[in-house]
Amino acid sequence: MTTHIFTGTAVKEIDRVAIEEFGYDAYGLMTRAGERAYRRIDKYSLDTRSMLVLCGVGNNGGDGYILASAALEAGWQVTVYASGTPKTPSARRALARYVAAGGEVLEVDDNAIVDFDVAVVVDALLGVGLTTPPRAVVAKLVNLANQSRGLRVALDVPTGLDADTGEVFEPCFEADKTITFIDHKFGLMTGPACSYVGNLSLERLDVEQSLSAIVEYCAALITKPKLAKRVADSHKGSYGTTVIMGGDVGMLGAVLLAGAASLRTGAGKVRIASTSEHLDTPALWMPELMSETLTEDSVSNLDHADAVAFGPGLGQSAWARSVFDQVIKLKMPMVLDADGLNLLAIKPSKAPKSNWVLTPHPGEAARLLACTTSEIQKDRRTAAIMLAQRYNAVVVLKGAGTLVANPAGRVELCDLGNPGMATAGTGDVLTGIIVALLGRQLPLFDAACSAVWLHARAADLQVAQLGEEGLVASDVIHGLAAAFADARVELGR
Repeated sequence: MTTHIFTGTAVKEIDRVAIEEFGYDAYGLMTRAGERAYRRIDKYSLDTRSMLVLCGVGNNGGDGYILASAALEAGWQVTVYASGTPKTPSARRALARYVAAGGEVLEVDDNAIVDFDVAVVVDALLGVGLTTPPRAVVAKLVNLANQSRGLRVALDVPTGLDADTGEVFEPCFEADKTITFIDHKFGLMTGPACSYVGNLSLERLDVEQSLSAIVEYCAALITKPKLAKRVADSHKGSYGTTVIMGGDVGMLGAVLLAGAASLRTGAGKVRIASTSEHLDTPALWMPELMSETLTEDSVSNLDHADAVAFGPGLGQSAWARSVFDQVIKLKMPMVLDADGLNLLAIKPSKAPKSNWVLTPHPGEAARLLACTTSEIQKDRRTAAIMLAQRYNAVVVLKGAGTLVANPAGRVELCDLGNPGMATAGTGDVLTGIIVALLGRQLPLFDAACSAVWLHARAADLQVAQLGEEGLVASDVIHGLAAAFADARVELGR
């Protein structure tokens, strides 16, 4: 079953329609949100049962008052600080419940001193809909909360985060955990936002998922890959020949990692095309790898290849530029990565054909779109689609919450992976996985999504054993077999 992801604005519309057109009780939804958030918090391992709840003036603040009421009724020590008086009927009812339970509300002004020495700090200040930085009292509370040693929990959306795009404003509540409501919100799941969301969980509040069909989703979650069974009467030619081009002097490791990953993804044959100085090295590192010297002429004679990858460890020397001018003419499926992307950014008129996959990190994406990395990260979905449309290619925009986009505007998001992957060579491993799947005749978008999932899952399996600091790119390659097994993937024809 496909899991759809929505903008925060779209989820807000689902909430409105549920109440105004389908008879859901607004206060009932608020009650479920607050009480279910409390039940989650109550299960955390905490030193004390002390809680500070920051409540805003809208319905997010109402969720906070309900949570505070439930905690107070269960015997917690609860303090509530409010940025103002509730402005919605449901939030006012929630406040009344909290007061009736014996709770006290402390309003905050610019000169107030707030004590954050508690086990849990809950952000219920703004919720969904923020498009500008928090101001005045709200900004002060966020800044103070971020200094707390307690567990920081955000209700629905961390204050300071745009749930539509993932843009992070200053200040932004730095949550250890975020409990979001009704449906998945795109802005919580990709890019810099992931550092502020922490562990993300969803409470649907008993809102029928069919109601989500009334709005347009903006992305889907990448699911486990499904590949055809490897047939009994087959040979190495049945599973594709891939050629990986790059590896200038001093950077051979990049193509070796890509080559090894390609073999571990089931490619029938893998050739490393690099400088003449490296001709004998690939087989010494991994005997299954073949090698050839990369020249303008050799690029013209790649009829034996089912798919190629260009760019890992390439550099931007005269040799690299001359080879690039020939590579751009190739007609078979291709992955363009690293300096292959940088050369394309220099010569954007040489746009790739429709059978190419581009794999930029945010910095490379910025060069390809002639903008800043910050602009890419403020709206990663739009950036990925713009790249796909400008270069007529499938685009893998790497980073936390990696995105895969095509020129038609289809976007899928990977919710796997970990910070240990932020190490040299992991991108080369991803390139090798993608090109192997392309060589086995998977469609471009499917190959990209499957590769992103396998890459992230392999890293997650390995980091469980090695830790984030101990993970290196070759460990991800070693984790691919387990990732395939976990996905119950049977390798394809």
